[in-house]
Amino acid sequence: MLLAAVIFLSPLYPATISADLGRAVHAWFLGQVQRADPALAERLHEPNRPRPFTVSSLRGVEPAADGKIALTPERNYWLRVTSMEATLSRCLLEQVLPALPSEIELAGVTFKLKGATCDQAEHPWAGQTTYEALIKECLLRTGKVEPRLTLQFASPTTFRRTGVNSSLTDSEGKAYKVAGHNVPLPLPGLVFDSYLQRWNAFAPVAFPPEVKRYAEECVAISRYRLQTVLVEFGEVREVGFVGTCRFTALVPDPYWLRLLHLLAAFAFYSGTGHHTARGMGQTRELTVTREE
Repeated sequence: MLLAAVIFLSPLYPATISADLGRAVHAWFLGQVQRADPALAERLHEPNRPRPFTVSSLRGVEPAADGKIALTPERNYWLRVTSMEATLSRCLLEQVLPALPSEIELAGVTFKLKGATCDQAEHPWAGQTTYEALIKECLLRTGKVEPRLTLQFASPTTFRRTGVNSSLTDSEGKAYKVAGHNVPLPLPGLVFDSYLQRWNAFAPVAFPPEVKRYAEECVAISRYRLQTVLVEFGEVREVGFVGTCRFTALVPDPYWLRLLHLLAAFAFYSGTGHHTARGMGQTRELTVTREE
C-alpha cells in the first residue's frame, strides 16, 4: 500500500524557528513508529538501505526570511509523511495516526494536534493507493497516451552524484578526481531514475533499467518555472530547486510513455531525488493543460 498522510498543527504560542524542519520531522516521525513498532523503527534506521518513507518540513508557512519563519497560534500549519511499504503503511494507518499525541514538539516549539487525514478529498497532498492500482490505471488503460507531463517540486529538490575518477588527466598524466556533488536541476534521466530506483526497491513488479535510458535520450524539458533554494541541515547546506517543470517525449512510444506517467504518479508517494526522508523532494504530477 502507498500512503500519504497530512497532519494539521497549530503552535501554542508565537515562535520564530528555522524554515528547514526536515530533520526535526524525521526524528519525530521515527519516534512515533518506535512507540508503535520498535522492530520496524529499528529497520527504518538501518544504514545503506533505501528509505520506504518521506517526510516534509512544516508547510503552510510564509516565505522564509534569513532561513527563519514566524509562527502564530491563529494559523494552522501542516506536515506530511508518506510510505511506500505495506508494513509501514499499515503501522501508520492502524497504530501511529490513531494514537497521535495531542501535542507535538518540533525544534523546541510545541504544537497542538488539529487532526490528520489520508483522504485526498480533505487535502490535496493526502492520499492512498496500491502499486496494483497504479499499474492498472497507467499501464493497462487503452487510448492515446499524453506525450507531456508536468511535475511540481514543492520542496527543495536535488540529486546526488558520487565522486569518480575522470578519464581526463592533468599535465602529469594523473586522472582528475571529481568529488561527489549535488545536481539541482530536473534533468529527465535523474528525475525518472529516482522514481525507478524506489519503485524497484518496494513494488511487487520491477521495471527495466531502460526506463532511465528512455528518459535521458528521448525526453526533453519543454517548459519550467524553477528557482534555487538553500536548505540548511545544521551546519550542512544543500542547494535545491522548487517550482514546476514540463517534460515532453521526443519519441512518443506508448509503452515507455505509460511507464513515465506511472512513475510520475508514484512520485506523489516516493518524492524526488536526495534527502526525501528529511523534507526535500516533495513532488506531485499536475494535469497538463493547453499551451499558455
